[in-house]
Amino acid sequence: MENKAIIFISCGIFKEELEYLLGDKGLDWKIIYLEAALHVNFDRLKEALIEALEENKKTGTELKVLYGHCHPEIMAILEQYDAKKIHAGNCLEALVGPEEIMRLNNEGTAFFLSAGWVNNWEKMFALGKKDFNFDFKTMFDGYKRIIVFDTGIIPIDEEKVEKFSKFTNLPVERKPITLDYFFNLIEST
Repeated sequence: MENKAIIFISCGIFKEELEYLLGDKGLDWKIIYLEAALHVNFDRLKEALIEALEENKKTGTELKVLYGHCHPEIMAILEQYDAKKIHAGNCLEALVGPEEIMRLNNEGTAFFLSAGWVNNWEKMFALGKKDFNFDFKTMFDGYKRIIVFDTGIIPIDEEKVEKFSKFTNLPVERKPITLDYFFNLIEST
């Protein structure tokens, strides 16, 4: 039996990690990246996801979606295209697993950042402000700290981290991680 071609549709938040994995592991995955800030507007996310699924559905092709539960209808949407989604509630959980997120939160409730989040938070917050006039500062009241997941592979813009820390009024901690969990999660989908 012939293997199906796989097309990955991914949130742009994972772009740097995925591009690193492609080169490091010599993978020839076809990945379509959607804008990282789409999840701040469910209508835009749904539209972009359906468009990508429509454009890439082909007989003999398997669709895998690299998103968390970023839209309340995501599973119903994917079911229509027989697409599979990674088993993660959000992008940070996809990098380290739900158990690690819970463990770190038990030490002190944290807002987690990846390299993708560091690079995109200002754009995401600007879109949320524009579309919904949402004041993102209020969402950080319950947090004690920011944890930046650092692979040591993907450069993290220190100025953006500092700006995020000032914006949230929270201290920043670094958590070294590998991409092993993320890669195994994708492979098991």
